[in-house]
Amino acid sequence: MQKLFSMFPRGAPGLALLLLRLFVGAVLIFDAAAAAPALNEVLVYALAACGLALIVGCITPIVAVVSAIIVTMGLTADSTLLALHSFAPIVIAVALALLGPGAYSLDARIFGRRLLEFRPDASDDSLD
Repeated sequence: MQKLFSMFPRGAPGLALLLLRLFVGAVLIFDAAAAAPALNEVLVYALAACGLALIVGCITPIVAVVSAIIVTMGLTADSTLLALHSFAPIVIAVALALLGPGAYSLDARIFGRRLLEFRPDASDDSLD
């Protein structure tokens, strides 16, 4: 799974990725709620699930690509609500897919790099 994520930056870049994830996740959830009558029910639930997954940073690259595809399908489905705002959520979702989730995400907790320390056991002293 490490190949799926390039890095988990901390500090200002990690905060910027967190803000991007929060923005796109909120837009996806609001779009799912507002476009519920116009879109297929499965797409509405998938869009809301993608929004929640992006907010917490769970499997961010895959979820970002899936959400960009769903929003693009919503734009072509003759839904006036989804067509009112620009392509910004699509572009930001693709950027998140390429950049990764950042250090402040569930992905960093699960798949982040770890430091392993090996200490000698007390049983090794008996060899002397």
